Amino acid sequence: MHIVFGVAEYYPLVKMGGLADFAGSFTEKLAKRGHIVSVVLPGYSAIDRTNFPVEATGIQFSIPIGSKTVSGSVSKIQISENLAVYLIENEHYFNREHLFGTGDEGYGDNAERFLFFSRAILELADRLGQVDVFHMNDWHTAIALFYLKEYHRKLGKFTGAKSVLTIHNLGYQGLFWHHDMHLLNMGWEYFTPDGIEFYNHISYLKSGMVYADEITTVSPSYAREIQTPEFGFGLDGVLRSRAGHVTGILNGVDYKLWNPWFDPHIDCRYSAKRFEGKAANKLALQREMQLAEVADIPLVTIITRLTEQKGIDLILPVFDMMMELEIQFVLLGTGKNEFEDFFRGAEHRYKGQVVSYLDYSEKIAHRIQAAGDIYLMPSRYEPCGLSQLYAMKYGNVPLVRLVGGLRDTVIPVENGLESANGFGFEYYSPYMLYETLKKAVELYRENQEAFRTIAQNGMKLKFSWSETVKRYLEIYKK
Repeated sequence: MHIVFGVAEYYPLVKMGGLADFAGSFTEKLAKRGHIVSVVLPGYSAIDRTNFPVEATGIQFSIPIGSKTVSGSVSKIQISENLAVYLIENEHYFNREHLFGTGDEGYGDNAERFLFFSRAILELADRLGQVDVFHMNDWHTAIALFYLKEYHRKLGKFTGAKSVLTIHNLGYQGLFWHHDMHLLNMGWEYFTPDGIEFYNHISYLKSGMVYADEITTVSPSYAREIQTPEFGFGLDGVLRSRAGHVTGILNGVDYKLWNPWFDPHIDCRYSAKRFEGKAANKLALQREMQLAEVADIPLVTIITRLTEQKGIDLILPVFDMMMELEIQFVLLGTGKNEFEDFFRGAEHRYKGQVVSYLDYSEKIAHRIQAAGDIYLMPSRYEPCGLSQLYAMKYGNVPLVRLVGGLRDTVIPVENGLESANGFGFEYYSPYMLYETLKKAVELYRENQEAFRTIAQNGMKLKFSWSETVKRYLEIYKK
């Protein structure tokens, strides 16, 4: 099959979060199965164009955006024989310091930017020849499926192609005010509750949900949860109306990149069978981060976006109590200004015990996973989660709220030591987070053998991309 895969970020070219990891690994495995995969990505200035040779395609196009016509061109990076990444180039929209916006705010013209990008995907596909499947991801590309059916099909194009929308995070919907409707150059008859309207806004994500042939999410539990008012962000009714076309497929992990036995970023390589090597990585990180160099202190880690979704608001009220458990705490990530300010202050108050690395570094993320004893992920909701899967592989025992993909992947110690690979709690409260951490720290101190068993259980698990790709191919063929 020829699959056109539209996405807003793609590892290793440009990365903000887990979407990039999914896109890079999934398309690579799909191409290895013999399918032709055309990834389409905005031509951000942040893309690594040094290590990946970019070639001009000569493809140019113009797209009406409201009353103006916007021109673009296409560059290409050939990743492998069956896998190419096409960059949609436009200096005004994509030559910016950030991908989506600054701080807590998206760029004011994101409606234009990603409308242009989504329509450009179809313009490019028209020049690539026959397409079997359009696979779009999240709100940035979802509206392409609206144009596929309501514009291009009516011109007699892509008549045999089918479409899939993968929802990686329903909380980000691409909502824009109704006055932006003129940008779409489509009639107001589409601005209805059965169409692309959502509480008097245009919803790019909803447009894809309505027009996709099939909808997937990144874990089975999340597929069920988003059909309820608690997790549906107002779109649960749309999803229930399409329940027969909604499938949850758990993400895989690229163990070439995330494996302590091969990892070039860490000081000492180790495995479940040679677990003793992990201690050297803890000592190395303590030294590097200027923490007290103590071997038997529990090192609690978190690598995350600093947002409410990730449960950061649970940590703040009990942070001082957590420190009284005599732990070390290392955080890597950026996000809301108030959360960044809190962790800056925490590092100052607990010098030698807390490190707040308010940035993102792929290398340091690997080093933290290799050093950590306990990995915090107390999410309010979690579509799949990759960090807990990475943590397991590194023997960094996940402590999670049992929701979404975390429920599907973490087996709490209450289920029995033989199968347990982490710690978990159900009720979303700071107290439950604290009590669960207290229990994990006590087990670490009082029964190292049991704690190591939990860590090694997680290391032995394999969340294979082979199964993930197989499930998606079944959706494509369906």
